[in-house]
Amino acid sequence: MSNSITKKLTSVLLSATTVVWLTGSSLLAPVAFAQSTDLQAQINALLAQIAALQAQLASGSSSSAPSYNYTRNLTVGSRGADVTALQNFLISKGHLKIASATEYFGSLTKAALAAYQASVGISPAVGYFGPITRAKVASVGAAPSPTPSPAPGPVVGGSGLSVSLASDQPASGLFGESFASRPFTKLVLTASSDGDITVASLSVERTGQGNDAAFSGVVGLDENGIRMGDTKTFGSDHKLKLTDKFVVKAGQSRTITLSGDSDADQNDYNGQLVSLSLVGVDAGSANVNAGFPLVGNYMTVNSTLTIGSMTLERGALDPGTAATKEIGTAGYIFAGLKLTAGANEDILVKSIRWNQGGSAAASDLGNLKTYLDGVMYDTTVSTDGKYYTAIFGTGITIAKGLNKEVYIKGDVLSGSNRGVDFDLYRYADIKATGMTYGYDVLPTATDSADSSTDDDGTLQNTQPNYDAYEVTIGAGSLSVEKATSVGSQNIAENLADQVLGGFVADVKGEDVTVAAMNFDASTIEAAGTGGTIDSNDLTNVTLVDENGKVVAGPVDGQVGGNNAFRFSDTVTFKVGRHTYTLKGKIGTDFAQNDQFAASTTPSSDWTTVKGTNSSQTITPSGGTVTLSTMTIKTGALVLTISTDTASSSPNQNVVKGTGAYQFAKYILDASESGEDLRITSMQLDLTTSYPANTADELTNCQLKDGATALNTGTNIVNPSNDDAAGVDKTFTFDTSLVVPKGTAKTLALVCNLTAGGTVEYVGWGAGGLTTAANQAVVTGVTSGTSVAETVTTDLGRTIVAQTGGTLTLALDSSSPSLKLIQAGATDQTLSVLRFNASYEDVRLDLLGLQLATTSAANDQANASNSPSDLTKVTLWDGATKVGEVTFTGDYATATLSNFVIPKDGQKLLTIKADISPMNTTLSQAVPGHLINVDYNAAWGDAPDDDANEGAQGGKAIGISSGTTVYTAGVDTASNGARIVKAMPTLSKLATSGKFTNTSDQTLYRFKIDAPAGTNGVSLYKMTFNVSTSTTAVTNYETEDAGVFRVTNLRLYCYSDAGFSQGSCGNSSGLLNQFGLAIADGTNVDFEDVVSNADPDVDVAVLFNPTASSGATAEAIRISAGETRWFELKADVTGASSTPNISTKILGDAGWNAVHCDVAASENVVSACDYSPSPNVGQAQAGRFTATAALIDAVSAGTFTATTEATIVAGDDDNFIWSDNATNSTQGIASDDWFTGFLLPGVPSVSTSAEVLTF
Repeated sequence: MSNSITKKLTSVLLSATTVVWLTGSSLLAPVAFAQSTDLQAQINALLAQIAALQAQLASGSSSSAPSYNYTRNLTVGSRGADVTALQNFLISKGHLKIASATEYFGSLTKAALAAYQASVGISPAVGYFGPITRAKVASVGAAPSPTPSPAPGPVVGGSGLSVSLASDQPASGLFGESFASRPFTKLVLTASSDGDITVASLSVERTGQGNDAAFSGVVGLDENGIRMGDTKTFGSDHKLKLTDKFVVKAGQSRTITLSGDSDADQNDYNGQLVSLSLVGVDAGSANVNAGFPLVGNYMTVNSTLTIGSMTLERGALDPGTAATKEIGTAGYIFAGLKLTAGANEDILVKSIRWNQGGSAAASDLGNLKTYLDGVMYDTTVSTDGKYYTAIFGTGITIAKGLNKEVYIKGDVLSGSNRGVDFDLYRYADIKATGMTYGYDVLPTATDSADSSTDDDGTLQNTQPNYDAYEVTIGAGSLSVEKATSVGSQNIAENLADQVLGGFVADVKGEDVTVAAMNFDASTIEAAGTGGTIDSNDLTNVTLVDENGKVVAGPVDGQVGGNNAFRFSDTVTFKVGRHTYTLKGKIGTDFAQNDQFAASTTPSSDWTTVKGTNSSQTITPSGGTVTLSTMTIKTGALVLTISTDTASSSPNQNVVKGTGAYQFAKYILDASESGEDLRITSMQLDLTTSYPANTADELTNCQLKDGATALNTGTNIVNPSNDDAAGVDKTFTFDTSLVVPKGTAKTLALVCNLTAGGTVEYVGWGAGGLTTAANQAVVTGVTSGTSVAETVTTDLGRTIVAQTGGTLTLALDSSSPSLKLIQAGATDQTLSVLRFNASYEDVRLDLLGLQLATTSAANDQANASNSPSDLTKVTLWDGATKVGEVTFTGDYATATLSNFVIPKDGQKLLTIKADISPMNTTLSQAVPGHLINVDYNAAWGDAPDDDANEGAQGGKAIGISSGTTVYTAGVDTASNGARIVKAMPTLSKLATSGKFTNTSDQTLYRFKIDAPAGTNGVSLYKMTFNVSTSTTAVTNYETEDAGVFRVTNLRLYCYSDAGFSQGSCGNSSGLLNQFGLAIADGTNVDFEDVVSNADPDVDVAVLFNPTASSGATAEAIRISAGETRWFELKADVTGASSTPNISTKILGDAGWNAVHCDVAASENVVSACDYSPSPNVGQAQAGRFTATAALIDAVSAGTFTATTEATIVAGDDDNFIWSDNATNSTQGIASDDWFTGFLLPGVPSVSTSAEVLTF
């Protein structure tokens, strides 16, 4: 050790000694609080220096410890380990006058850092820990962390108990008003490995410059922050003892924290510095190794901080009354409290500790759980079985002003006549923390001033603070009810162990013994039997448990019915619900259909009923329990054929070669039998007419009980070649078939039909025998008596053998309507075919398809199919693809996989197509082509089909027969789809719904989207229908200016949804202008006649957005993937009262048929295919499409060798557009323009109207 360090340490120690002598635990003379604060600061600074110098001495060197690796800049408000390192450094340099680091960068740390910066020449010295200061501190090296308190370090322990301060002492802070469990000093107690150590008490002294009265109590906290026992208060020597015993396990450690409570008034002690010191430990005979006193950090008493609060009330789920609960009661709520957070802070509830103050032992209770806010938490019971603690994870928040309910719930297992009383012994047994300031709060409640020992659910200041209602544990219970599982049934006479009825004994809490039981008997004679029966006709009566064990009897019945069966055996009924059955023998005095029922009244008929554990007398549930009624029956069996296979059912078709076909179902009905029946064989009739010497075409005939064949191997029945119709065939069972009494079984008869046989009509029946008793061999299972069955004669249904199945098809109604389809689209549904199979399941393997030519109707005229329009065609069974084909010509054969049409059912086959892309040369998909993929009925699969070649459209296989099945029918005619490069989508938009007299009234708004990945779309014409609720839009020139009128209709185009950015070639967005017709008072360019009686007008709008075009209509364009917004405006004048204006866009009902320029080629597909720029006299391009002006023609024209083409009818031209097939600036003179028919958002009549009101 260097001399300088030794001298410095000596000096500091002398200074510290002097200061402590001057202050002491009690001052030599009164000192003002400010002086006390200064002295304490000096003490803390000196202690910090001592700690730092001791660390240097221990290392044997005066050099600094390795530098701390600071990773960030620090300022006021920073927290964490790097703040701790900085504070330790500033303490070691003498600039920070606190006892130990707090991990919080506050005003003291800022001032100390500024002082250090000034001392080493860092400018500006403002207390900000930035890169310059970080580098400086790192170069100097970090000082060792001072010890957290002035107490000496722990003494090295020997055998016994070692006690030391924990390294993570509670940081210095406030000790305010209404604080609970405020941690002061954290201790670690470690037991030596030679045995557990019981700590009887901890001696604690209040230290520091403060008053004992600052504490309302001191208590220890365990590792979970749970309070250990009651609080203690200081004596005149400033000391107290915490006497709640605890155990430290051998070789293990426990952490105990000394904590303090405060009352609601700290005014007299505000600013005092107090601490708690451990000055002694009573560990019995164990040696305690500790360097007393062990003291934590000082806390500052505060009277100004207002922390949160929590109040308690009895909860809504609290039982609210004392109760007696029998053993076995489950899920009972013993006590409940409502926790309400005060207005100052949200409260975090961390744990609760219930005190079970009743006489019940912990083993008397089970499944105890605490619920907070409806969530279940486990409870931990103390070693004495009296405290049940639940910890709520990281805590449950109760927002300020709100509440949550906590309750304890569990089962009663044992403990008759004992009490269960879950109190809250002390308010502090609920650990609650304010979430703003982080201090624990002590719950409170309104003092009821009631006794704390009368168990009446009150809250009071005396302990227990919540005196819950007590539950008295009763004895076990026994209730009896009729066993529904032992229902009414048929029983046989003169047979032992016949079921006489059953009951359920429901036992709770403990097993119950019954010394004697009596049962009454009720007998009812069937009408007309003439016999006399009584309860003494029942003998050998026993009581049997659910395992078949006899628990009482046998006894014989007593005459008269009352107490007919008297059991004197002691029966023990086990806890739970258990079923017991009465069994006995019915005497021969009973006859067919006589009835019997037993009953008992347990409360009076059962005697000496006691709990096996409690030995207390138990009264069974009152009331008479009547068991199920039994009916005496002899053995009986009825044999019938099921109605769905009887002769009355329709004939069934089945193909030859079918295996295991079900011919008939036989019902064996024992519902009227008094005992179970055993059947060993059945004799059945091979019925219906069939050609002679063909019976052997039925093979492998078996009777089946569900999936189990009853006759196998040599017992299988194979009719002989010479068996005639009506022959009886015996089916001998491999093992006997048992039909339980009161039930029925259904057996199915199955046979194979030989493939290629000649038999056509065949069936299996029942009856027709000379002696019906020979139909089946039946005996009673118990009695062994033969039973003569009753047979309902029936020949059974007729089975018609067919050579093979059939298959038909048609276009299904789910096939799509005519539609537009975009080039390049995939999986586009074109048609749906419906297949129907008869006689057997049929698998379709091949199907003929064609690119069809449809009629010359207006909507399908000039159709054209070309293989180049399609990439491929696929066939689908629902969501499963079953085939794929590529057209190289007009016809193609599709091969299908696993497409099976069920017998006598149907299946749909969906035909989809992938459309070819459309290129600039139109060498693939062509705009306007109508694609129809249909069934080709004249297909024929190969020359070897002989007569079928060219006459059948599909080839299939019968699943059962294996024969080839050809489809029949005619070609289908699906609606098809027109190909376009792109199609615009129109969407109507809302307006304000109102109008005024203005020159700028919006009548209608909509938007049009152009699909991405195309050339966009072009627009040439739109037509609006405008009407009013009055005769307003009329003869403008003759009407007075004051008359209501809508004039000067104008269409605008915008590039934004806000209708503010003009587009489509005009900065204002106006489309119809510059000499183009505008609907106004001098130019009414309407399609109908306007008059006072007709306020409905159609306004055709052609586009001319630029002045350079003059009066010539031009196209406007919407680029691919873009949207344009449109707005129709008008001038409105003369409106008054309540008129309205209705506006809509008109659509087109079809496409205009077009004449080719060669008369002979009119409406001929090949002559009207799209081909660009034809020469005069050649087949003209675009006969479905045409130039914009041609489509806009209002009447049919004539054609010559020099005219390109003419429209046959010009009615459908309200909406004219182009798909820009070959380029993005399609000219209006190109043959690539369409009407609005089938456009998305443009119905064939009109869009929905936008109606404006005044």
